[in-house]
Amino acid sequence: MNGVPTPKTAIEVRAARLPYAALLCVVFLWGAGPVVTKLITVPPATGALLRFGISIPLLFAIVIATGRRISGPTMRAAAAPGAAFGINLVLVFAAVQEATVAVLVVAVSLQPAAILIIAGPMFGERASRSHVVWTIIAIAGASIVILGAGSELRTSPLGAVLSLTAVAMFTTYFVLTRAARLTTAVDPIEWMTAINVWAFVSILPVALVVSDWSDLTSMQGRDWCWLVVLSYLTGVLGHVLMSWAHGYIEASRSSLSVLLMNIVAVSLAWPVHDEPVTWVQGIGGVIALGAVAMVLRIPPVART
Repeated sequence: MNGVPTPKTAIEVRAARLPYAALLCVVFLWGAGPVVTKLITVPPATGALLRFGISIPLLFAIVIATGRRISGPTMRAAAAPGAAFGINLVLVFAAVQEATVAVLVVAVSLQPAAILIIAGPMFGERASRSHVVWTIIAIAGASIVILGAGSELRTSPLGAVLSLTAVAMFTTYFVLTRAARLTTAVDPIEWMTAINVWAFVSILPVALVVSDWSDLTSMQGRDWCWLVVLSYLTGVLGHVLMSWAHGYIEASRSSLSVLLMNIVAVSLAWPVHDEPVTWVQGIGGVIALGAVAMVLRIPPVART
């Protein structure tokens, strides 16, 4: 009464904020992904195969320990996005060997625009004019963050192609996962377990052709350490959280928030890979952060 929220209302408010808290965790974990990947000195196909090979046992252990089960329909639905996810990771491993981390994330910054175009007809997510305007401003800010690196923006033509193709594959995975979470009651952990299985299967033929036993024997202890970090934190934790958040946050909003991973990636690449951050990039980061905050403040438009 008298405008004072009841305990139930307070609980509902906190519950509504949880998906956005999960999204913030994903932003940091995924932003660290390219930086960690560049620390792993292993051929792309081998690195990607090991990443999923390390993740799958943990995911199955969680499924079994929590009394879950992976149904046939879930496995079938995860086939296409899982394959896209697997191919994406091979391309990411290859891209960071051909280009600086900044080049990869400049390609990633194009994803929210693609999602905004796809989300309307596919999910019935009608974006308002303000949403579109702030999305464009956020992409511009992220582009400044990346292009502001100047001479530190280095790549080969192959690196540029690999980066753009990796983003296309990740967008496919992102959209299909959103569709699955929107139309079915699939459990996020079961879903990501199935995704990892199909990703492993999609990479295995490539790894068998282009890799050999010496790729494994030449790996150092730190390579295994960073692979575990990439698999369990960026991989398992980050993707399970995002799969869960997909059930509550519009794709056009969540993809734009993930745009902030570019700021995380560029910031971490400075101390880790000696790719310095300039004052121009700092301005771009402020613009991107402000624009994403404005989009998140806009009330969601009901799906058509």
